[in-house]
Amino acid sequence: MKKSINPQAIEIQKRFFQALEMAIQDKAINGIKGFCEDHDLNRVKYQRIKTAIQNPDAEPLYKIIDIDALLYICKDYNVSPEWLLLGKGKMKK
Repeated sequence: MKKSINPQAIEIQKRFFQALEMAIQDKAINGIKGFCEDHDLNRVKYQRIKTAIQNPDAEPLYKIIDIDALLYICKDYNVSPEWLLLGKGKMKK
């Protein structure tokens, strides 16, 4: 049975991974692995969520990212919470 995920949550997750990619490109972090290690998060979970977002037909093993990951991406990489949660404004503060 495919897990149902709120469309707004999917959009937040897409923006989260966009912000993470920006941090990687800015060399502030070395990838999902580095982000997860720095913040004591499950790397496999985040890699699988990213894969599921890129392939919507795939059965997601994990439903959504952790709330504290949203905090870390905003706090550590100057990402706008309004952009991340609501999709309004610019990515960076």
